[in-house]
Amino acid sequence: MTVEGGQMTGPIKIEADRMDAWVGFLHAHARIIKALADELDKAGQVSFGTYDVLAQLSEAGGSLRHRDLLERLVISQPGLSRKVERMESAGLVERKPDPADGRGVIVRLTRAGRAALRAAAKVHMAGIDREFGGRLSDDEAAVLATAFRRLATPPGD
Repeated sequence: MTVEGGQMTGPIKIEADRMDAWVGFLHAHARIIKALADELDKAGQVSFGTYDVLAQLSEAGGSLRHRDLLERLVISQPGLSRKVERMESAGLVERKPDPADGRGVIVRLTRAGRAALRAAAKVHMAGIDREFGGRLSDDEAAVLATAFRRLATPPGD
Protein backbone atom coordinates (compact mmCIF):
# COMPACT_ATOMS: atom_id res chain seq x y z
CA MET A 1 0.00 0.00 0.00
CA THR A 2 1.35 3.46 -0.92
CA VAL A 3 0.30 7.10 -0.67
CA GLU A 4 -0.32 8.91 -3.96
CA GLY A 5 -1.83 12.37 -4.23
CA GLY A 6 -3.19 12.33 -0.68
CA GLN A 7 -4.80 8.90 -1.05
CA MET A 8 -3.84 5.47 0.21
CA THR A 9 -3.62 3.22 -2.80
CA GLY A 10 -3.67 -0.51 -3.09
CA PRO A 11 -6.61 -2.79 -3.70
CA ILE A 12 -8.88 -0.10 -2.21
CA LYS A 13 -8.24 3.67 -2.17
CA ILE A 14 -8.92 5.55 1.05
CA GLU A 15 -8.96 9.36 1.16
CA ALA A 16 -6.15 10.80 3.29
CA ASP A 17 -8.48 12.52 5.78
CA ARG A 18 -10.37 9.28 6.37
CA MET A 19 -7.13 7.35 6.79
CA ASP A 20 -5.92 10.03 9.24
CA ALA A 21 -9.18 9.65 11.17
CA TRP A 22 -8.78 5.85 11.25
CA VAL A 23 -5.16 5.96 12.40
CA GLY A 24 -5.97 8.68 14.92
CA PHE A 25 -8.83 6.59 16.31
CA LEU A 26 -6.56 3.53 16.64
CA HIS A 27 -3.78 5.47 18.38
CA ALA A 28 -6.17 7.31 20.71
CA HIS A 29 -8.01 4.07 21.55
CA ALA A 30 -4.78 2.22 22.32
CA ARG A 31 -3.40 5.04 24.49
CA ILE A 32 -6.63 5.58 26.42
CA ILE A 33 -7.33 1.88 27.02
CA LYS A 34 -3.76 1.38 28.25
CA ALA A 35 -4.07 4.36 30.61
CA LEU A 36 -7.42 3.11 31.96
CA ALA A 37 -6.10 -0.44 32.41
CA ASP A 38 -2.95 0.80 34.16
CA GLU A 39 -5.04 2.95 36.48
CA LEU A 40 -7.26 0.02 37.51
CA ASP A 41 -4.13 -2.04 38.17
CA LYS A 42 -2.49 0.71 40.25
CA ALA A 43 -5.67 1.15 42.29
CA GLY A 44 -5.72 -2.58 43.08
CA GLN A 45 -9.02 -3.09 41.28
CA VAL A 46 -10.07 -5.85 38.88
CA SER A 47 -8.28 -5.99 35.53
CA PHE A 48 -9.59 -3.95 32.62
CA GLY A 49 -10.80 -7.13 30.87
CA THR A 50 -12.63 -8.30 33.99
CA TYR A 51 -14.13 -4.84 34.42
CA ASP A 52 -15.38 -4.97 30.84
CA VAL A 53 -17.14 -8.31 31.43
CA LEU A 54 -18.68 -7.08 34.70
CA ALA A 55 -19.85 -3.84 33.05
CA GLN A 56 -21.41 -5.67 30.09
CA LEU A 57 -23.29 -8.00 32.42
CA SER A 58 -24.48 -5.08 34.54
CA GLU A 59 -25.65 -3.10 31.50
CA ALA A 60 -27.64 -6.16 30.40
CA GLY A 61 -29.46 -6.37 33.74
CA GLY A 62 -27.03 -8.73 35.48
CA SER A 63 -26.81 -11.70 33.14
CA LEU A 64 -26.23 -12.68 29.52
CA ARG A 65 -25.94 -15.84 27.51
CA HIS A 66 -22.27 -16.63 26.97
CA ARG A 67 -22.59 -16.16 23.20
CA ASP A 68 -24.30 -12.76 23.66
CA LEU A 69 -21.55 -11.67 26.04
CA LEU A 70 -18.98 -12.70 23.43
CA GLU A 71 -20.62 -10.42 20.84
CA ARG A 72 -20.18 -7.41 23.16
CA LEU A 73 -16.48 -7.92 23.82
CA VAL A 74 -13.22 -7.88 21.87
CA ILE A 75 -12.07 -11.36 22.89
CA SER A 76 -11.99 -14.82 21.36
CA GLN A 77 -14.49 -17.49 22.40
CA PRO A 78 -11.79 -19.58 24.15
CA GLY A 79 -10.42 -16.41 25.79
CA LEU A 80 -13.85 -15.49 27.14
CA SER A 81 -14.42 -19.03 28.41
CA ARG A 82 -11.13 -18.91 30.34
CA LYS A 83 -11.87 -15.42 31.68
CA VAL A 84 -15.36 -16.44 32.87
CA GLU A 85 -13.89 -19.55 34.54
CA ARG A 86 -11.37 -17.38 36.42
CA MET A 87 -14.07 -14.87 37.35
CA GLU A 88 -16.30 -17.69 38.60
CA SER A 89 -13.43 -19.07 40.71
CA ALA A 90 -13.00 -15.57 42.18
CA GLY A 91 -16.73 -15.42 42.99
CA LEU A 92 -17.47 -12.52 40.61
CA VAL A 93 -19.86 -14.42 38.32
CA GLU A 94 -21.72 -17.70 38.22
CA ARG A 95 -22.55 -19.89 35.25
CA LYS A 96 -25.85 -21.70 34.92
CA PRO A 97 -27.35 -23.77 32.10
CA ASP A 98 -29.56 -21.73 29.78
CA PRO A 99 -33.12 -23.01 30.40
CA ALA A 100 -34.09 -21.99 26.85
CA ASP A 101 -31.16 -23.88 25.28
CA GLY A 102 -29.70 -26.87 27.07
CA ARG A 103 -26.35 -26.39 25.32
CA GLY A 104 -26.06 -22.71 26.25
CA VAL A 105 -24.75 -21.09 29.40
CA ILE A 106 -25.96 -18.00 31.25
CA VAL A 107 -23.27 -15.87 32.91
CA ARG A 108 -24.65 -13.96 35.91
CA LEU A 109 -23.13 -11.32 38.18
CA THR A 110 -22.82 -12.25 41.84
CA ARG A 111 -23.00 -9.84 44.78
CA ALA A 112 -19.21 -9.89 44.89
CA GLY A 113 -19.11 -9.11 41.17
CA ARG A 114 -21.44 -6.13 41.64
CA ALA A 115 -19.32 -4.87 44.54
CA ALA A 116 -16.12 -5.22 42.50
CA LEU A 117 -17.75 -3.37 39.61
CA ARG A 118 -18.90 -0.52 41.88
CA ALA A 119 -15.44 -0.14 43.40
CA ALA A 120 -13.65 -0.25 40.05
CA ALA A 121 -16.20 2.03 38.36
CA LYS A 122 -15.20 4.96 40.57
CA VAL A 123 -11.62 4.71 39.32
CA HIS A 124 -12.64 3.88 35.77
CA MET A 125 -15.15 6.71 35.32
CA ALA A 126 -12.68 9.27 36.69
CA GLY A 127 -10.15 7.95 34.17
CA ILE A 128 -12.63 8.19 31.27
CA ASP A 129 -13.34 11.79 32.20
CA ARG A 130 -9.64 12.66 32.48
CA GLU A 131 -8.41 10.74 29.41
CA PHE A 132 -11.38 11.30 27.07
CA GLY A 133 -14.46 13.31 27.99
CA GLY A 134 -12.68 16.11 29.83
CA ARG A 135 -10.40 16.70 26.86
CA LEU A 136 -13.27 17.38 24.43
CA SER A 137 -15.43 20.46 24.00
CA ASP A 138 -19.19 19.93 24.11
CA ASP A 139 -19.31 20.29 20.31
CA GLU A 140 -16.50 17.78 19.78
CA ALA A 141 -18.17 15.28 22.12
CA ALA A 142 -21.48 15.63 20.25
CA VAL A 143 -19.81 15.10 16.85
CA LEU A 144 -17.93 12.03 18.10
CA ALA A 145 -21.04 10.58 19.76
CA THR A 146 -22.98 10.90 16.50
CA ALA A 147 -20.17 9.39 14.43
CA PHE A 148 -19.55 6.50 16.84
CA ARG A 149 -23.26 5.62 17.04
CA ARG A 150 -23.30 5.38 13.24
CA LEU A 151 -20.09 3.32 13.16
CA ALA A 152 -21.41 0.96 15.86
CA THR A 153 -24.18 -0.10 13.48
CA PRO A 154 -23.15 -2.57 10.75
CA PRO A 155 -23.34 -1.19 7.19
CA GLY A 156 -26.78 -1.70 5.67
CA ASP A 157 -28.68 -1.82 8.98
